[in-house]
Amino acid sequence: MVEALYKPRRPKTSPLYQSISGHFSEFESVYEERYQKRHGVLRDVVREVVHKYLGCGDLKKGFARIRCKSCHHEVLLAFSCKGRYFCPSCHQKRVLMFGEWITEEILYALPHRQYVFTVPKMLRPHFRFDRKLLGKLSQCACQALKELSRKTLNNEEGVPGVVISIQTFGDLVNFHPHLHCLVTDGCFMPNGWFYVLPEIDAKKLESLFRHKVLKLLLKEKRISEEWIKKLLSWRNSGFNIHNQVKIKSHDSRGRESLAQYILRSPFSQEKMTYREDTGTVLYRSKMKPGSKKNFAVFSVLDWIATLTAHIPNKGEQLVRYYGYYSNVSRGKRKKEKPGEETEVSWKPEFIEIAPPPVSKELKKRWSRFIRKVYETDPLTCPKCQGEMRIIAFIDLSACTPRQTSLMSLKKSFNT
Repeated sequence: MVEALYKPRRPKTSPLYQSISGHFSEFESVYEERYQKRHGVLRDVVREVVHKYLGCGDLKKGFARIRCKSCHHEVLLAFSCKGRYFCPSCHQKRVLMFGEWITEEILYALPHRQYVFTVPKMLRPHFRFDRKLLGKLSQCACQALKELSRKTLNNEEGVPGVVISIQTFGDLVNFHPHLHCLVTDGCFMPNGWFYVLPEIDAKKLESLFRHKVLKLLLKEKRISEEWIKKLLSWRNSGFNIHNQVKIKSHDSRGRESLAQYILRSPFSQEKMTYREDTGTVLYRSKMKPGSKKNFAVFSVLDWIATLTAHIPNKGEQLVRYYGYYSNVSRGKRKKEKPGEETEVSWKPEFIEIAPPPVSKELKKRWSRFIRKVYETDPLTCPKCQGEMRIIAFIDLSACTPRQTSLMSLKKSFNT
């Protein structure tokens, strides 16, 4: 079977590009009057990410030259913007890299479970205007998971492995801060064993999480004692936890898929329809139980305001690692001299653990991820099917075109 040839994407034909390119300047001019009260001051990072996105995939902004080793046919490949949580193409590469890296380098071949923590609608504006609270919210979830796991196992030394992805969007791209947690379904012990958890009572976990979040917001002077008493008097406080998604120990593909899911983009271009004549965007989603509708209609300026609200600040980490999977714990284990690896063995209450497989080199080339998604190879010659290689890097954003060495170019593409 002949592999399909790679066709460079055409970003300017996408509904997202068309909705942004002709209206972002207008959006900036009316932002203070129409959107600042709801979304806060327009952040510099929003302008930077959007302007870079408008040049993503544009040959006028720079490109790489690739040449076939056999027939010397040349092709130009435009640079990407590397924008996260906004550019669909660049963020998708980030999703694939994350899923592969976390499966090979972080997660153990043990049972895992997904926990989704949500907060009431009336509390969500606090996280919109102060994004630092999102990190503290993830700490509340981790502490609740650790405390209830230890209590369930009746062992105060157990430590779960926790990866938390902070998401700020709902199904219709509305601002909906919540947490997706990829958690070991048990705890690691100092003696080198992994104790499997029995079924956890989600209501108890919800109650513990609610207590910690309210305590946090009270400490941050966002709410008052009277407000807390009022909320707790209601039959439904608005806090919720879902933990029915399980991944078995042997399901490596399941762990990778779940890791990709928790880092997904806030929106999908396939779900949006842009009408230039009316200046509106229709966004569709799946109808879920309890939902009143599965679509939303935005004016193009409202659409831009909604999308850009999910762009993280520079240096803001929306994926955090806790417990046995924390950076500190992983660093300590790397410093220790590795002993003989023991295969995972099941026992009634616990599992003997072995380190996750660590690849000698995780290849991050964009070409490999294109093959993974589209089953096409951008480095296959369209004329003779031979192997192509990158020979030059042309940066048109500088005063004059410049070329770097192949080694520098490869390093740039691998990061």
